Amino acid sequence: MAQEDKATETQGTPIKAEATITATATPVVPRGDFVAPGDPPPFRPTIPPSEHEAAKQAAAEMLKAVTTDTTAPTRSGDTQAEAAAAVLAPPSTVVLSIDGVDQATACGTCRPPDTHGAVGDTHFVEVTNSHVDIYSKTGVSVQSISLNSFFNYTNQFLFDPRVVYDSVWRRWIITADAFQESATVQLLFIGVSLTSDPTGPFFIYAVNVNLTGDDFFDYPQLGFDQDAVIITANIFSNATQGLKYAEMFAVAKARLYNGLGFSVPVFTGLTATLAPPIVSDQNATTFLVAAPATGNTLALYAARDLSRAFGASLVLQANVPVPDYTIPASAAQPGTGSTLDTLDCRFVNASTQVGDSLWQVHSTAFSAAVSLATPRFYEINTATNSLNQTGQFFASNTSHDWNASIAANPAGEAFVDWSSTDPPNGTNPQVRFSGRQPSDPSGVIPAGDVLCSSQAAYDGERWGDYSAMTLDPQPAVVGGNVCDPDRTAWFVNEKVIDPGNWGTCIGAISFC
Repeated sequence: MAQEDKATETQGTPIKAEATITATATPVVPRGDFVAPGDPPPFRPTIPPSEHEAAKQAAAEMLKAVTTDTTAPTRSGDTQAEAAAAVLAPPSTVVLSIDGVDQATACGTCRPPDTHGAVGDTHFVEVTNSHVDIYSKTGVSVQSISLNSFFNYTNQFLFDPRVVYDSVWRRWIITADAFQESATVQLLFIGVSLTSDPTGPFFIYAVNVNLTGDDFFDYPQLGFDQDAVIITANIFSNATQGLKYAEMFAVAKARLYNGLGFSVPVFTGLTATLAPPIVSDQNATTFLVAAPATGNTLALYAARDLSRAFGASLVLQANVPVPDYTIPASAAQPGTGSTLDTLDCRFVNASTQVGDSLWQVHSTAFSAAVSLATPRFYEINTATNSLNQTGQFFASNTSHDWNASIAANPAGEAFVDWSSTDPPNGTNPQVRFSGRQPSDPSGVIPAGDVLCSSQAAYDGERWGDYSAMTLDPQPAVVGGNVCDPDRTAWFVNEKVIDPGNWGTCIGAISFC
């Protein structure tokens, strides 16, 4: 009741819905295996490309300025870095580590993979450009199918996939974007399982997201609260290629999960890149958050009644003050001049919302003087529009660390994963994981450990920006003991097979 009363008092700048999306469902049982030819679109920064390139170049020059033949950019001497290093081990244990799908299986020559995933009651689902791969919780592959075949769609290449599992309603939601079919049509596909079994039938929705005739729907994200499924995206102008705004729409679970058509408002003019939450309780207010490319605030939006279609509301509740952040340098690799793109300072995956806490993480320069890419996490207090805690984490004082994802359980335990390289120590791209418990020092996540390592460097592009961390809704057996739900988390990220081919790895870690 306290949450309901407090949410009713939410103040902020109201956002007016400017458009409407309408769709109907088609029941589909995936068959065959067809991939439409194509490659994912290039990365689109949310500031003008010339400004983004200048920021990346300035960050690279900063690293060179503090590098000689015998030294590397370093975080040493920074009190926060030393505090993080003083925590000797992550409070998590590897339960499972397996290889996921690779480039040859998923899509031949297409790259990057945009790998994303989620864990459910009995399976882990990995989605990539342009594939769906389903595993048992023991790591056995039980289904592998292209996104085109999954959505029964042959017209265009599918990309930017996301997947979540609703453990209350026991349904899977899978989304993917298609290239434009015409000047006025670009389709977003939404698949909703009929049961908790992801190998079974899905309701499929094909939504035209080109609402003005000048829209390119890019980098969609997927979340949900107790009553609605939430989708956000950046909208770029086809005419100018520049960012217009982010937008958000939500659909009632009661309609999606029963295969019913829907007509819902679209909220536009929002801050890019807007991350929806995974809400783990029955809070009456749903919070979305965005980090501009540089700055010292986060845009916090409050939504209510998202399942009520045109009765829904969205307000910009606050610009939450945070430590200054700037675009990081691209990640160097040992033995090559080829770098991996650490992107801008966007949030790359859904937040976790529980009670008054909203957990997120993004990649920024470590400091004004050291532009090494470094994840910074936040626990935002949505009641006070302030931070409960924030801090940075990284593999070593000389590592590049970027594109992290985070998930937290109701007890306040948080899990993270991210990509990392460390040229001075000969470390090729690797997937790392860590976490924190409520009793840990505020703002500290330790250096963690390695889930998987690459035996080679990669020949360069954006990397790991669809990393995903999700909580296991079922008890897990860890070291012969039964671990409570939400104390084990599953994640997926990229690794290198050879310099021109990507692979993926899947892991499960636990606090038990």
